[in-house]
Amino acid sequence: MSTTREVVREKARVARDLIKSHPLTPELSAELFAQKGIGAFQFSVALIEWSQSELKGLQKIWVQAYKNAWHVLWSSANSLYTFPTAEGGHQCPLSSGVLRQALLQHVDQCMRHEDIVKNTMLAQLARTLTEWHCNSFTDLIDKMELWDWNDFWSRMSKSLYSQKVSVTWAEKMDKKLASMLVPEKMSWATATRSSRKCKRRIEKIGGSRVDTEPTAWGLDVQVWNLLWTGEEGMKKGIQILKKAGFESVEDLPRTAVGLSPTAYQDLPPQLRLSATSNGEQRGQVRVPNAQGLRRTTQFLM
Repeated sequence: MSTTREVVREKARVARDLIKSHPLTPELSAELFAQKGIGAFQFSVALIEWSQSELKGLQKIWVQAYKNAWHVLWSSANSLYTFPTAEGGHQCPLSSGVLRQALLQHVDQCMRHEDIVKNTMLAQLARTLTEWHCNSFTDLIDKMELWDWNDFWSRMSKSLYSQKVSVTWAEKMDKKLASMLVPEKMSWATATRSSRKCKRRIEKIGGSRVDTEPTAWGLDVQVWNLLWTGEEGMKKGIQILKKAGFESVEDLPRTAVGLSPTAYQDLPPQLRLSATSNGEQRGQVRVPNAQGLRRTTQFLM
C-alpha cells in the first residue's frame, strides 16, 4: 500500500511540473492535471488506505499544480484555487471530496447484487460497528466527529460526516444489520460521547491533562482526571461487559440518586448530552462485576 501511495504522489508531482511552462490556457492546463495527476488517486483510493495527514500532503501538490496553471507563485494564498467557481475561485478538487466519491462508488458496486461480495461488506461493517461500540451505520456516521478512521467503513463514515453528506441507503443498511445489532438501544459510543467531546475540545486548543487548569473549564480535579483515565477504562471495560451480555449501556442496572423527587446530580454544562439539557441526572448507572473486569477499571467506568 505504501508503494501505491508513493506512485500516486509521484504522478501528481510529475503532472504538476508538466504544466509549469505550458502553452495551454489555464483552464486546459487544470483539466490536463486533473486527468494525469488526480486520476491515479481516484482509481485506487477506495482500496488503499490514506491517513488524513497524507491526504493533506497530496492536496498541497494539487493546489500547487493549479497555481502553475495560472502562472502564480506557490506562496500565494490557496483560497482562490480551492473555493468553488460560484464563489469566485478555480475549484481545485479536494482530496477528501475525491475520496468520498470513490468510496460511494465502491460501495454501490459491491452492494448492488445479493452475492458473496455484499455479504462480505456487511460482515466488515458489523465488525467495524462492534469495534467502535456503535449500534448502527447511522450511529457510526454521527460519532466520527471525534474519531479518526482505521478501516474502510470508518473512512466512509468520517468522509460522510466531515462533508455533511447524507445517503439514503444508510437506514437500509441498518435494517440489514438488525439481526446482529440492537439499534433501538443507546450505544456505548452515544453514552460516552459528551465526555469524549469535552476532552477533544480541550486538546484541540492545545490543552492537556497535566498543563491545563481544570477550573478554567469549570470542572473539579476529579472530573478533569476522569476525562482521560475514564476513557481508557471504558476502552478496556466495554468489551468485557459486552461479552458478559451487556450489549448496550441500557442493559446495566441503575439506581435512583435519591428518594426525594427533587434529588438529582447537576452535571457541568461541558458534560451534558446537548445544549438544551438541564443537566439533571436522577439515575446512576452501576457497572456490575464481570469475569475479567478489574476493580480499578470497574471504578473508572
